[in-house]
Amino acid sequence: MRAIPGNADAVVVGAGPSGLGAALAMAREGARPIVVDAGPVVGGLCVTRRRGDFGYDIGGHIPFVTDEPRLDYLRELLGDRLRWVDRPVHCVRDGKLVRGRYLDQRPTVPLDAIAEDGSAAGELGSRFGAEFVDAVQRPYLEKVDGLPLELISADRVRRLLLEQAAPEGFWFPLGGIGELMDAMSAAITEAGGTVLVDAPARHIDLTGGRARAVEIAVNGVTHRIETPDVVLAIPAGLAARMATPDAPEWATPSVEMRAVAIVYLDLARTRITDEPWIQVDDPRVPFARAFEPVNWSPEMAPEDRTVIGLECYCAPTADDPVWSLDDAQLAGACADALGGALGWVDATTARSATTVEVIRIQNAYPSPALAQVPAISAPATWLATQSGIHQARGSAVIDAIEAGEGTAETILAGRAGSLAG
Repeated sequence: MRAIPGNADAVVVGAGPSGLGAALAMAREGARPIVVDAGPVVGGLCVTRRRGDFGYDIGGHIPFVTDEPRLDYLRELLGDRLRWVDRPVHCVRDGKLVRGRYLDQRPTVPLDAIAEDGSAAGELGSRFGAEFVDAVQRPYLEKVDGLPLELISADRVRRLLLEQAAPEGFWFPLGGIGELMDAMSAAITEAGGTVLVDAPARHIDLTGGRARAVEIAVNGVTHRIETPDVVLAIPAGLAARMATPDAPEWATPSVEMRAVAIVYLDLARTRITDEPWIQVDDPRVPFARAFEPVNWSPEMAPEDRTVIGLECYCAPTADDPVWSLDDAQLAGACADALGGALGWVDATTARSATTVEVIRIQNAYPSPALAQVPAISAPATWLATQSGIHQARGSAVIDAIEAGEGTAETILAGRAGSLAG
């Protein structure tokens, strides 16, 4: 059995990019963080799978690097294992692939701007005009989130606009996004930190309104790690439900979630397109995003083969037309769309597609409905009142790493202040 330390300068719950970012920043400053995660490997959803000759990430994860210091950070971790992908995200318009996301498209006629009202429709309409939004941006966003733009929060599209644009291309690890997560984990260990996988957090001791310890389970045995600081790199709602004593009822409300089913198909041919990631708004197509890992890195497939990943967003309910399909039915529907509605392959190739894997994530993210904003915010609001609790938020990879580093900075500053006192 692994030796589990009984105390730590900080316990980081969750080994995704934000948790690893926090732990690495602390360890490099001499602190002794412990990262715990329920999964068998680090990365959270930023994991690279291997099936035979194929490699692929669980969805498309672009590191949105916007400055030289962050690029240097990645180079220091990955060395020559970092490559420039000189293709941005594309989308389908009028049956053709065009450069940029749907949110990157811009009107060429005068705007019929509308007032902001807190909704995605108001936010986008005030920027690009209601007519353009309805024609170009609405179908895709509503397909992904399953709601009219009028019922989606403005914050949702603001984050997408500001944090997830890669107009020229992007940097990417040759071995997939999991290679970056593994490199961060190794760097934490090298700097004196500890990373534990297959070690789910069960309870967060908040007796007296302050962090005191985290209890984890390893091989069925409970271990208590005493700590003055806990970094939460997991959803706030999940963390609030781990609190002991129990969080107040208002801090753990029920929240409607969106699901994603990712279908990976082998079409027994070379690459289908030259694009790494394509957004699809066509309602006849079950998936909203398509990505060919070989276009992200040549190490993801043999020279004459390709796998395509197809992200299908839906509600995790028995009556949802996508989620309700079994894996074989969903894979078949996706293959049919490649050869039919989209015409990316011929009908014979589509019919011969074989399924590599179907990954279903039932609770991918909270539905960004305006009506849910108070409920979504409640756990984080309550956790912020607990001393020693630090929430590392962030969505895209680099944004999440930076959120983790921000919590590390706060913890380190607190330690320095205590030593000075």
